[in-house]
Amino acid sequence: MHYESGSEGAVKIVSWNVNSLKVRAELVGLYLDEVAPDVICLQELKLATDAVPTELFTERGYQVAVHGQKQWNGVLIASKSPLTDVQLGHPPAEDGQSRFIAATTAGLRIVNLYCPQGQRVDSPKFPYKLAFFDALIAWIQGTHHPGDDLIITGDINIAPAARDIFDPDGYAGVPSFHPDEHARLKQLLDWGLTDELEAYLAPNTYTFWDYRGGNFRFNKGMRIDHFLVTESVHARVTDGWMDRPWRKKRGDLKASDHAPVGIALS
Repeated sequence: MHYESGSEGAVKIVSWNVNSLKVRAELVGLYLDEVAPDVICLQELKLATDAVPTELFTERGYQVAVHGQKQWNGVLIASKSPLTDVQLGHPPAEDGQSRFIAATTAGLRIVNLYCPQGQRVDSPKFPYKLAFFDALIAWIQGTHHPGDDLIITGDINIAPAARDIFDPDGYAGVPSFHPDEHARLKQLLDWGLTDELEAYLAPNTYTFWDYRGGNFRFNKGMRIDHFLVTESVHARVTDGWMDRPWRKKRGDLKASDHAPVGIALS
């Protein structure tokens, strides 16, 4: 289902892998003008920190924190409320890549992630992905409590279940749908997080479609962009959505291969 504004009077929080903010800046500006989220978390900026067009956000009344990297990766959080306790990166997980940013805003601790994809099981990128999650889990367990107002969001790069991937049999054991990844996601959920969008999105509702092969047209996608929230946040959620229309080209503006996802909090 598509919601462009969430629930009336709610705090709207959006996550979006934009696949190059340099390419997608005008599209992101249009989204901010039309949807006006209170908080937006972007991934895959593909820009060094000092090259990120922060005025795109500040001119619209947002505070912004950026953890960029030239050509690859990169994450940011922009909020209409002040950002405090900003943490740019988590070296044990990132290992030199810009994939982690955290900040507190409007009483919420938000961790925005661009998790590794893993490529192939026989690639060194797959053990890197598993190590990223191991370090992330250890950090969450060591620095947070399930009673905190905590949101883990971003491109998590794991499709949790068969309902979240267009060909579960064909992708069984493949990165983004591998049992070792599912085990780590279960660790996060067992610690005290809820996969918030699961309840709001119908089965076979996806957030990512490869550009190739008409995958978007034929809905051959995966649900890999998530909001994982603690119980106190879960109790406040009034809505959740995936903005599929923003995966489509808008005039001359080309879309990312991900759609924005969002939650609304009372």
